[in-house]
Amino acid sequence: MPEVRVIAKFAARKGKEKQLRELLRGLLAPTHAEPGCKLYELYESDTKGRFYFYERWESQATLDKHAASPHFKRLEETAGGVLQEPFEVNILESIQAGAAAR
Repeated sequence: MPEVRVIAKFAARKGKEKQLRELLRGLLAPTHAEPGCKLYELYESDTKGRFYFYERWESQATLDKHAASPHFKRLEETAGGVLQEPFEVNILESIQAGAAAR
């Protein structure tokens, strides 16, 4: 199975930036311990209140297990009060030099 790469974007409500940062930071340790997690990094943008996860998973199946994990479910249940908009998950496809356009 091919490796899966993800960028997930989160935007905090005004005044909720610190709460969202801590909520997202709480995902780091349990996610790093998940089978199939090759990389799980949290970044804060220079645009206030914007956060991004960059993720690499062994397969779609391991990413699906992450999305069903208790810590991810907790995020889904609790983040609504601190998010400006629904969070966005993007599955990435590599573009190789010289590759034909779709």
